Amino acid sequence: MRRFVLCAAGALLASCSAEINVETAPFTQTVPVTSVLAPVYAEVALDLPEETRDLSVVTVNTVQAALTVVNPSQALTLQMSARLSFTGQAEPGTPKTYTEANLPPYYAASTLLLTPRAFAPNSRTPLTVDNPALKQALGKQRVWLIVENTVTRTSGLPTGGLPVNIVLENIVFSANVTKTFPGLGGALEVGGL
Repeated sequence: MRRFVLCAAGALLASCSAEINVETAPFTQTVPVTSVLAPVYAEVALDLPEETRDLSVVTVNTVQAALTVVNPSQALTLQMSARLSFTGQAEPGTPKTYTEANLPPYYAASTLLLTPRAFAPNSRTPLTVDNPALKQALGKQRVWLIVENTVTRTSGLPTGGLPVNIVLENIVFSANVTKTFPGLGGALEVGGL
């Protein structure tokens, strides 16, 4: 009977798993808006935490991004959308900008995360992006967001003219994963349990 209990306990431990929540440190990115009615694209690099890279023992349950979009302009309505790319040229903290005329070749393969949306003057808008494409980011060391933006409406002239900025504040990517611990029962059995 004792041998059966030890074997059952070993089998149970061998199939143990733990649910773990991991997330990137929050960061803020200022994106220059340099055009009226014609989009500008700002590519932003994001390094993912170590815990999201080891997928050999992970089942991905959920992935989401949370951020606050801030339009600090007192007079301009700004429009923004965002795409996820697994290829990019920007470095963390240094966005790379494009126009329609010089979009990079990998733009067409990027995935739309946030459809175009207008942000009123002097507004703060919290957003949560829960898109299945975010699961593909796990296992990668770095991903890129391509943020399309433009001025769509004005209720006066902005002080200082263009460019104005749209601020992506406290961007956090979070994931809930299940990590398994294969062979744990064997290690305990060797230890005399």
